[in-house]
Amino acid sequence: MTEPTIPARPDAADVAQTLDSLLELLARGEEALAKGEMVDLAGLEREVKPILEAATSLPPPDARSLLDRLEAVSGALDKVAATLERVHGDKLGGRETHATRIRAAQAYRTPKDY
Repeated sequence: MTEPTIPARPDAADVAQTLDSLLELLARGEEALAKGEMVDLAGLEREVKPILEAATSLPPPDARSLLDRLEAVSGALDKVAATLERVHGDKLGGRETHATRIRAAQAYRTPKDY
């Protein structure tokens, strides 16, 4: 029987390298979206979550050293979202505001509802 091992704390350099790879992936994905190509984003959250968990598990000084990269990832995700909305927004749906719902409800009222 082997002894279970506790995984070692991630190294800040490894997390930084992984964040850099994620940034490259997001940039390529955004470029493809901008060209009107479809990009499979399924599983993105599943892929990103362990990276962010590793970053937050670092000692505070090491975690702070990653702030620029983390902000860059956040910006890249925002850019992907904006490009998705711009290029494929008509296919995405779901951007319904409260005012839109009120107008829709009013449109379907019958005269007896007033």
